[in-house]
Amino acid sequence: MTKVKLGEIAEITKLAGFEFTKYINYNDTGEIIALRALNLRNGRLDLTDVKRIDREVSESLLRSKLYINDILLTYTGNGYGDCAIIEENDKYHLAPNICKIIPNVNKVNPYYLYTVIRNPSFRMLMSNYVTGSGQPTIPMKTIRILEIELPDRELQDKIANFIRNIDDKIVINGKINDNL
Repeated sequence: MTKVKLGEIAEITKLAGFEFTKYINYNDTGEIIALRALNLRNGRLDLTDVKRIDREVSESLLRSKLYINDILLTYTGNGYGDCAIIEENDKYHLAPNICKIIPNVNKVNPYYLYTVIRNPSFRMLMSNYVTGSGQPTIPMKTIRILEIELPDRELQDKIANFIRNIDDKIVINGKINDNL
């Protein structure tokens, strides 16, 4: 197993402040959900309180448009370290305070990387690099150099499949409980 920096196995980006100010206007009829930090909870998307944007805006800001296997990570606020993985195309867009991690599928299994990022030890690693006195923040340049353990691809795939099966069962059980 080798240690690698996140930036070596994934592209990491965010919605720039000027993009948000200039282009993002939340509305009730937008087709695209703008994911904010409060929408990432316990490794999953929480869509109970969403803001929407028009599809045209999302299409014009491709850097922050979200695709299947993109991993989201909160980097600002008390919830820093919360994460989720995108499982649908053409539905979501980045909003402030979360970054998009695009795994290089030739180097890392996306679900394996998601599993590592949602592990409490990754949040502990992030906590070593928090800046700011009022609102904790981890700069993008720091996120790119955070190191993780990366096993060979065969082991990544086994771990990812095992964890995904458990996650799928948890989701199914949650839906069953909601219907009781």
